[in-house]
Amino acid sequence: MRNLRTWVAAWTAACSSLLVTALALAQTSTDPSTVTSTTTTTTTSWYAEPWVWAVGIGVAVFLIVVIALTNRGARET
Repeated sequence: MRNLRTWVAAWTAACSSLLVTALALAQTSTDPSTVTSTTTTTTTSWYAEPWVWAVGIGVAVFLIVVIALTNRGARET
């Protein structure tokens, strides 16, 4: 009986997944007459620039070094 319940649950999940996929694909229009006009703009994001990454990594390394050097004096002997 347990195998039957597992099988029915799997079958139900597969059918509902198929139904949701079919409904999502049914909303996609490929007819050129119904497609609205679209505009494409090209902008570069600040995080795509290599100098931003270099500065960010440099600052991170600097902070790690400063924290490591200042923490050495806090040890108790």
